[in-house]
Amino acid sequence: MKSILLFYFLVIPFTSWTQCLEQNTAYQAGEEIWYDVKYNWGVIWVDAGEVMFAVEDAKWEGYDAHWFKGYGRSMPKWDWVYKVRDTFDAIGTQEQLKPLYFHRNTSEGSYKVNNKYWFDKENETIKAEVYNSDDEEKIKKNVAFDDCIWDVLSAIYYARNLDFTSYSSEEKIPFNLIVDGKVHNLYVRYLGKEKLEMPDEKVYNTIKFSALLVEGTIFDGGEDMTVWVTDDKNKIPLKVQAKIQVGWVKAFLKSTKGLKYGAITPLNP
Repeated sequence: MKSILLFYFLVIPFTSWTQCLEQNTAYQAGEEIWYDVKYNWGVIWVDAGEVMFAVEDAKWEGYDAHWFKGYGRSMPKWDWVYKVRDTFDAIGTQEQLKPLYFHRNTSEGSYKVNNKYWFDKENETIKAEVYNSDDEEKIKKNVAFDDCIWDVLSAIYYARNLDFTSYSSEEKIPFNLIVDGKVHNLYVRYLGKEKLEMPDEKVYNTIKFSALLVEGTIFDGGEDMTVWVTDDKNKIPLKVQAKIQVGWVKAFLKSTKGLKYGAITPLNP
């Protein structure tokens, strides 16, 4: 369920080198994207949940900003097994996607998380309020950062703006991410281009990459997630596949609206 929101999590540090976004080119306000999430239960795949991402215009402390929204849930028929209700909100500048604010409010079974970050660019600090139901205590602290750090939601939109034409196959692309009040060094590995057939039998030209995953309650860690995004200016994730501690999870694009460069075009319409 969470895989499409967590494809950037890592298991080991890389280097301190990171990249900033020069300019947003891949998305616009009004964009909305939905995904179906499937879980491998034994020898069968079941419809486990759905995920939505949206972008809206916003103002934040004098900045022209975008408000990014992420929402995920388990299907009601599976709530008795493991109920998921996750919401993510992030505010970032329109031109360079510099994070300004982030809020994660998630409920996954009995596990609850409520994290908030305020990014203070002038003082290069993040004011963080971190809570999870395992610790049962809200932690407040300041975290040092530079201009090239992302929260878990704005990282999705950062990745969509990467220019993969400047990378070679198997090359690593690192960037920094704040998760649960801690800064991690992350990278994705560019795997080249590939034709991808979706469940509706439509075929698309895609850019393929893998990502490190953080070891924890969902993932064992390692490079066990693969992502396919459209090989066009939209760079929409079409498919996400991840190995979890019990089975596999796949997410497939279900619908889009408001894309900056128009509808995604398959090779066999």
